[in-house]
Amino acid sequence: MLKVYLIFILFFFNRIMGQTEVVILSENVGTEIDNHENRFYRVFPNEKGLVDGQFVKIEENRYALHIVKKIDGKLTKVRRYFSQQEFDELKNYVDSQPIMTEKAKTAMYKGMNFLRAEKIIREMPKPQHVSIKYMYDKKVSGTFFKTENNILFIQTPSAIERIDLNEVDMLSYRSKIGNFDNLKPYTTIITSMAGLAMATLYNKQRPVTFNEYGYARKDIAIYRQTFGTILGLIFSGEVFDGLSTLLTARETIILSEDEYEKQNH
Repeated sequence: MLKVYLIFILFFFNRIMGQTEVVILSENVGTEIDNHENRFYRVFPNEKGLVDGQFVKIEENRYALHIVKKIDGKLTKVRRYFSQQEFDELKNYVDSQPIMTEKAKTAMYKGMNFLRAEKIIREMPKPQHVSIKYMYDKKVSGTFFKTENNILFIQTPSAIERIDLNEVDMLSYRSKIGNFDNLKPYTTIITSMAGLAMATLYNKQRPVTFNEYGYARKDIAIYRQTFGTILGLIFSGEVFDGLSTLLTARETIILSEDEYEKQNH
């Protein structure tokens, strides 16, 4: 009778041990798959917020994947189940990829601006004209003038749009205005000539003024032309700034993980 109990205890003990046996998916990732490895090897691309994952063999030809995820700042544990075939297919997929080196890891994160979205938005020069693609492929263009509690305030021609940063997929903006000082003399000449031309056209549309002796007041026409030229010079700075902005190439950044997956995979 004692022998039967011992056999039962050993069998039960082996079952428990089998349930807690940690299995290495691939030498490329080791016993635990962290968030860096998951992004690099794309082991579980649909598991958003993954902190780490670990495979456990629960019985013959059956595995459990224990996942720790961070959702809305809180750690959550979930479990997924894999058959032997699914486990082997995933193992072959990870084994077939190159080992993640520090250089490869740095290159991978270079394009993942969505991980630095808050910092990028906070440091972005404001106000400036931006184009945004956000929730369900909606698009808006306007002047981005402030951000508050991760809400972007965009002035459009008709209203102020408030867009949650968490809903933004892509944003096009100018990180800095290019140097086009070589165009400044041309801008000054063109705007002053434009002012002179407008004043000359205005003179032609006005009746000739005569003094008390019957002589035409040409000085008035000259005064208007001078005034128009000066106005052109005054606005040359504004025109130059606008031209520099238009000539500066825009930078488009991806600010959501879903959009990154769509663009790169």
